Amino acid sequence: MDVYMSLSYWLFLPEFWIIAGIILICLELVDGSLIFFLPLGLGSFFNALTLFFQENENIFDYQVISVWHHSLVTLAVYSIIISFCLKWFSKTKSEDDINNY
Repeated sequence: MDVYMSLSYWLFLPEFWIIAGIILICLELVDGSLIFFLPLGLGSFFNALTLFFQENENIFDYQVISVWHHSLVTLAVYSIIISFCLKWFSKTKSEDDINNY
């Protein structure tokens, strides 16, 4: 099997995660719900940042993402954290809303 056809090759490229993040954020512009595509897009940007720092050994002395499924786990963790942060920041603090019964 060719090296470029393997899944683990693509999941270790920060450029792949940047492209995936751009595509997911563009899909968020179509959807607009802030629930699914935006957290995944921002999570993929953080995943690319983690891989970039890991390759350049700037911050991490050890490999956070060492096998291909670790990149998917970190994507899920980043997306969940971003989803909760978006929910917390988008709360309205106003009590004068007409929808409050």
